[in-house]
Amino acid sequence: MDSSKLAVIQVTDGFLSCQAVEDVKSGSFLTDLWGPVLDLPNSYTVQVDENKHVLPKGMLAYFNHSCKPNAKFIFESRKIPYPSLDADHEVFWYAVAARDIKKGEDVTFDYNTTEYDMAAHFQCNCAVDTCLGKIKGFRYLSREQQKARAYNLSPVIKKLWKTKVL
Repeated sequence: MDSSKLAVIQVTDGFLSCQAVEDVKSGSFLTDLWGPVLDLPNSYTVQVDENKHVLPKGMLAYFNHSCKPNAKFIFESRKIPYPSLDADHEVFWYAVAARDIKKGEDVTFDYNTTEYDMAAHFQCNCAVDTCLGKIKGFRYLSREQQKARAYNLSPVIKKLWKTKVL
C-alpha cells in the first residue's frame, strides 16, 4: 500500500522520483516494502536478510537516496490484507516520514541503512553538508558514520555489522 500523499513524478527526461503531492507530517505512513524476493542484489533491491533482497514495487521503487533523508523504515511487517499481491510476493517493512515533508519534495531514505554492500555504487547528489559522496553500502562507512546510523539500521545490517566488525 502507498500513501495517497505520494506520487511518482518525472523529474527530468527519463528520471522518475517519488514526491509528496501534499504536506506529510513526521511519523506518517508512506509505503510498504513488498515485491519479489531475489537471492542476489541488484541496483534496485533492498536487503532484508544476508542473502535475501526485495525488488520493491509501488512508490518505494522511486524513493531515492539522501545522506539526510526525510523517510525511514519501521522494521516490522504490517498485518493488513494485500488482495492484489501474488503468492510470490512478501510484505516486509514499511516506510514513514522521518520529519515533515513539504509538498513537492522528493521522498528519500539513506540506502546505507538497508544495504551492507551495494550491488552498484553511485555518486550521491544530495548536496547536504554531510553528504558521503560515493554510496557503496554500510560496510564502507567510517566507524563514526556507522555509529551515526545505528538507530535506523535494518535488523540484517545490525547483524552483519556485529558479526563482521566486532
